[in-house]
Amino acid sequence: MTERKNVLAAVFYFATALAYWRWDEPLAAGNPPDGKIRNPLRWFFLAFALFLAALLSKTVTCSLRAALLLVIWWKRGRIAGRDVWPLLPFFVAGAALGLMTSWLERTHVGAQEPEWAFSFWERCLIAGRALWFYAGKLFWPANLTFIYPRWQIHAGVWWQWIFPLATLVVVAALWRLRRQLGRGPLVAVLFFAGTLFPALGFTNVYPMRYSFVADHFQYLASVGLIVLTVVGLGHSAGHLKRRVPWLEGMICAGLLLALGTLTWRQARIYQDAETLWWATLRLNPDSWLPHNDLGIALAKEGQTDVAISQFPPPQTGLR
Repeated sequence: MTERKNVLAAVFYFATALAYWRWDEPLAAGNPPDGKIRNPLRWFFLAFALFLAALLSKTVTCSLRAALLLVIWWKRGRIAGRDVWPLLPFFVAGAALGLMTSWLERTHVGAQEPEWAFSFWERCLIAGRALWFYAGKLFWPANLTFIYPRWQIHAGVWWQWIFPLATLVVVAALWRLRRQLGRGPLVAVLFFAGTLFPALGFTNVYPMRYSFVADHFQYLASVGLIVLTVVGLGHSAGHLKRRVPWLEGMICAGLLLALGTLTWRQARIYQDAETLWWATLRLNPDSWLPHNDLGIALAKEGQTDVAISQFPPPQTGLR
């Protein structure tokens, strides 16, 4: 239930985008035949109100302002001054609430202990690896768990630089190929990375005490890669449909069945706390948090002996 904020924030996020386009597109297209643009400010103020609701649900939605500029560039091929200035209130509101969240994470939640003492370059390593981790889980959703193992980050280990460097290579290649492939693939990748940015480790987020990644961090960001994949599959299916008309339907049905089955299996681990922590320990047995919370859950059920086995042994000696 604590993750309901992701769904709520997403509803306001996409509603903001829809309302903003209702205001922006008539202006970008110029005056209609009768010379009147009907109620444009109504949609603008509605978009801003919805954006505030999204921010108050979850401040990661502050990335929407940059996402709107990305879509403008994708659709029009350029970003003019008139595209930027209406978004200034969105930037101010997003920055204010984003900074407040960062301050709360540090001062009230406690995200400023030695677990977050990373240099800038180490944070680049975390971000690069996280991007590829999320993309991999999106396209191959196997071994999903509530808490993933926390990586060891060392700037002096050469292979860890492969992840951020590969990210830069992909972005550079899509920029060079934007005329051949269109701007869509680049926009999709930038949307994915930009929406994930608040959770990539450049700012302290308390759950990173246990793991640098979490499935719910990429819910909004995954839309970019999902749309890109769907468009690509749609183009491929169009060619196949002319040769094998029934194949498109079978592929869609197979994908729905496979993903539906995986979702059903994953949802089962959230039926109660004990089931969740046992499932987490099967894939991440060295994490202390599921051991601790499983022990608490078992103790509440009266399973004292099993609960004690989950807690670490007490420290001996006095100081």
